[in-house]
Amino acid sequence: MWRDLGVDHVGLMSPKIEAIGWDSARGLLVDAGLRVATVATNQAVIPQALEFAAATGAGSVYVQSGGAGSLTWDEAADAFCDAFAPHAALANRLGVLLAVEPTNPLRADVSFVYSLSDAVDLARASGIHVVLDIYSCWYERRLAELVRKNVDLLALVQICDFVVGTLDTPNRAVPGDGDIPLERLLAMVIDAGYIGAFDLEIIGPRIETEGYRAAIGRSVERASEILDRLGA
Repeated sequence: MWRDLGVDHVGLMSPKIEAIGWDSARGLLVDAGLRVATVATNQAVIPQALEFAAATGAGSVYVQSGGAGSLTWDEAADAFCDAFAPHAALANRLGVLLAVEPTNPLRADVSFVYSLSDAVDLARASGIHVVLDIYSCWYERRLAELVRKNVDLLALVQICDFVVGTLDTPNRAVPGDGDIPLERLLAMVIDAGYIGAFDLEIIGPRIETEGYRAAIGRSVERASEILDRLGA
């Protein structure tokens, strides 16, 4: 499908890589001539994901923080920093940006980080980077100031859209089909000095109903139009 759509720069997810094996996946990517921008992973296989990213030229690996359970936010952050110290050291050694991604508060099972502001605080404390997931923080107060002051932490910017009134997650929309002011937000990121990769993350019932081939095609076209207008 990527080949048919003319897509040659992709993001990957570690469960799909693990399903066929890290070495086999690397060989398939080379044979297909695909460039890897990022690898989304779970905490159990961070070292393998970092090694894979380094071997394929991917710029980043990102994870969710994990749930806090009965811990306070600060206690959960301290535990995260302790657990991620060796991962941060490995990422630095390999030259890959390890990042934490903010999530929707409905996903307290996998995260205690629900805003870019909290992701920045956690990243500074643990010596890693952040993913600017527009879906999870487009509504955030003083977002432009936050991005401008912390652009050095941005490992990846994720693009999608959201239809106001949606009450389930993940239920994202093709860029332009929802209510997120994408052009304004992407201009904000570019004006702050961001020069990294933009990742389309479109998942959920709307995308599945339309079909991934059509949804990805429209998403690539619309995101590219915006980024071209902004000179990215």
